Amino acid sequence: MAKGKRGSAEGTMDQKCRAGLPAKFEEMFPRDEDLVLWEPQGSDQPYLLLTTEEYFDEVLDREYALVDKAERQDLLRDALGHMEYVRPDTAGRFVIPEKYHAKAGFDRGCRLLFLANRTYMEIWPLAVWRIWENNRRGAVSRFDYTPDPVRIAALDALEAAPEAQLANEVSA
Repeated sequence: MAKGKRGSAEGTMDQKCRAGLPAKFEEMFPRDEDLVLWEPQGSDQPYLLLTTEEYFDEVLDREYALVDKAERQDLLRDALGHMEYVRPDTAGRFVIPEKYHAKAGFDRGCRLLFLANRTYMEIWPLAVWRIWENNRRGAVSRFDYTPDPVRIAALDALEAAPEAQLANEVSA
């Protein structure tokens, strides 16, 4: 499998629940093949992973080899129960299945952040990413990821006026 780029890009989940592959990362994923959209480590993570079936199989095989024989079936159930196949259309868009819509802010029309790391891509609702990024130095529980409109507006305001934030930090 060819390795792609690293980096980030923003996008939007449209009203038909489609997300488009950012143009700068399109070569990471063939359009004529199914891709794996996966909830890593079960349903408590605030993002989804997108990867090729080949890479998903490699990860699953590595994990399978690391666990006791008694735990292997549970590992398979967890991995397979939290993944879906998606296929990009000719425009590079793929549908985010309905079962993920209630997950940490994956709503129709929401802004998305794509984080590419050569063989996979994390997909975050942008509002949830901002909350995670704001809290990452402290202990953050999964409940802290719930997008709160007041908190999101405050983060947007800070992003829009970094000078005001710096002035507040200096005066504090």
